[in-house]
Amino acid sequence: MLKDTALSTIYRLFRQGDIRTSNSPIKPNDRLKEGDIVEIRLPEKIWEKGHSQTIIKSASLKKKHSQGSYDEIPSILWQNSHLIAFHKPRGMLVHDGNTSLDAYVHSFLHDLLEPSVSFSPGPLHRLDRNTSGIIVFSKTRIGADLFSTAMRNRRIHKFYIAIVEGRIDEPIILKDSILRDKKRRLSVIDKNEGREAILRAFPLIQSKLFSLLLVDLITGLTHQIRVQLASHGNPLVGDSKYGGSKIPEISSYFLHSCCLGFVQPIFEDMPLTIFDPLPNDFGLAISYLFNMNNSETDALISHRIDQSLAI
Repeated sequence: MLKDTALSTIYRLFRQGDIRTSNSPIKPNDRLKEGDIVEIRLPEKIWEKGHSQTIIKSASLKKKHSQGSYDEIPSILWQNSHLIAFHKPRGMLVHDGNTSLDAYVHSFLHDLLEPSVSFSPGPLHRLDRNTSGIIVFSKTRIGADLFSTAMRNRRIHKFYIAIVEGRIDEPIILKDSILRDKKRRLSVIDKNEGREAILRAFPLIQSKLFSLLLVDLITGLTHQIRVQLASHGNPLVGDSKYGGSKIPEISSYFLHSCCLGFVQPIFEDMPLTIFDPLPNDFGLAISYLFNMNNSETDALISHRIDQSLAI
């Protein structure tokens, strides 16, 4: 019903209380339960001919997440006057097109920031299309410069959650050289011409066939986590591009940017960590593969991040 509606309009419907369950307004990052009824009250200007004023749909936890589609809209995780951190849904492009996160953020910030001919808000790091999680945008040039400097000097820890093939029992450090193959649109290990790629990975849960990892991405190259883990024998489950096996119950690989940890806050009003909880589909995959619920998984992730930042 709303596939052709701008994300900024959908977000406004949330703010105005026009998206509800059980006759109560909900927020963009609220989690639905199986059987919940979602009520959407459309204003006349976006109401389609032949539709009733109130559209009711049943929510299902068996939604298929395919490339190019997503069932969430971005939600704000944290902001101050210089920076704003969003949750990016899986399937959403950061750049390119009217439905990209960049287009959404520009629309969202349009009336909130002073017009400038020399500065435009933009993403300060990147996430692949099918990777969900935290992405920070600049509101000011000062914010952009300070965040980029901290990232370049490795003063920001970028933590990801990944489901991989194989059993990993001990923490690992991977150091490789990665080269981007633009023709094939993938990254490869190349000791001669590649750029330095470093990550640390901490096992959280294991089964005989799979492991749930917390990854601390030291460098930040395109597809780095995917190609490094695959080259060392542990591709992401469902990541066929890098050799991962397809599982009928899992439509795509699962990689989620769950936390940014700051060695020192960039601004006085900034926290030491920004968290983004696991999306519903990720939690369902963990439950299916490891028989662990969301609260248990969140506790493991938080504990391991605290340990890593204390090192």
